[in-house]
Amino acid sequence: MSTFNRKLGEYGSAAAYIAVFVITIYDVGMRYFLDAPSVWGLELVIAIAGMHYVLAGAYTLAEDKHVRIDVVYNLFAPRTQRLLDVLSCLLTILFLCIVVYYGSAQAYPSVMSGETSGGGWDSHAPMFMKAAIPVGATLMVLESLNKLKIACGALRNEW
Repeated sequence: MSTFNRKLGEYGSAAAYIAVFVITIYDVGMRYFLDAPSVWGLELVIAIAGMHYVLAGAYTLAEDKHVRIDVVYNLFAPRTQRLLDVLSCLLTILFLCIVVYYGSAQAYPSVMSGETSGGGWDSHAPMFMKAAIPVGATLMVLESLNKLKIACGALRNEW
């Protein structure tokens, strides 16, 4: 799972940043130079950035770049650190399963109804952003299970 999440993070981030950059430059140029702003630019940028943010969580876990309070963590002996790693994975999985459950409860009716933004462009961006939440959380659960396996192996070696 780590390889998939790394590739999704690397290529997905590059595509998202390029798209946001190009759309923003286009929209600013149209607004200030031609006095013809787009009705879709800002909404699309927000949707891309929002979905990227949600889907990048698994990449962050795969790369071990998540936030951890190292000042406190490093005070403990290696065996205790391994135990904290296992506990952290278990709590992360529990939390993310809740996000998957409630995110799916929000996404399903949105997708079934084809929810739109209701704005000038009236895009399906809210539907895609709501669907990205349980997808991203599921990828994070799978990555966390992989991290749990590694943490349990490291803990076993400490004993």
